[in-house]
Amino acid sequence: MAWIRRVRTASGATAVQIAGYDGGRRKIVAHVGSARTEAELGILLERAREMLADPAQGAFDLGIEPAAPRARLVTREAAPALFDVEPPGGTPAAAGPARVVAADSRLLFRALDGVYGDLGFGALDDDVFRDLVLARSAASRGTRRRSSRSCRSSGSSRPGTGSRP
Repeated sequence: MAWIRRVRTASGATAVQIAGYDGGRRKIVAHVGSARTEAELGILLERAREMLADPAQGAFDLGIEPAAPRARLVTREAAPALFDVEPPGGTPAAAGPARVVAADSRLLFRALDGVYGDLGFGALDDDVFRDLVLARSAASRGTRRRSSRSCRSSGSSRPGTGSRP
């Protein structure tokens, strides 16, 4: 899983990077660029989003126009205070409720649900079991490999049937 990372550089600019985890350690995958103004930062963040976008992953259109995200430059941290200081201008405004603007992976869910029904598991009429089976089917290859290794180490050929200490 990769994400966009913003960090302050020694020169005072804001660097935009694409980072990911490799073997449990954070790794910089790509350096997109450095920005000194908010306009440059917006351009670099959009370029990073485009680099992360997967054209094969469709989005379910909910008919809502998403608002353009705004980002600020990374500033130097103030010295830690003993007590939280209220921001100038009184109490902070409460954020409004979250809005979902797109939902992904519906095509995968529908395809797996169709296979689940074709195999005859729909006769069980158990939504929780169905969701667990579909989630397990969509799990990454590494997760399935670790699961089969733990089954072999317990002396079982199937999950959940090995001997336990």
